[in-house]
Amino acid sequence: MMQTLRKWNEGSLLQRTLLHIALFVLGSASVVTLASVLLVSTAKAVFPSHDATETGAEKADPEEKEGSGGDSSSPEAAAGAAGAQGKTKALARLGSRRESAIAR
Repeated sequence: MMQTLRKWNEGSLLQRTLLHIALFVLGSASVVTLASVLLVSTAKAVFPSHDATETGAEKADPEEKEGSGGDSSSPEAAAGAAGAQGKTKALARLGSRRESAIAR
């Protein structure tokens, strides 16, 4: 092993430079790979899977419908629905204003 390393060290300046560049690239790639694996495994452990989120959302929808109770034709129910839609439209307008201001 030492003889091999000495042979590389005794080479020309170009050979030694290419060796250093190759070792730097391999080291950088291994660090990036290790960091990516750690980041992905941590994210998978912390956040629920996409399928579990969809299942939870499907279970929550019937509960919300049942929880609203009462008659949907009542004035209170209509006002609540209109208020929710109005808030959504106001947020959409605000977002489009920001986008147009950024584009200018």
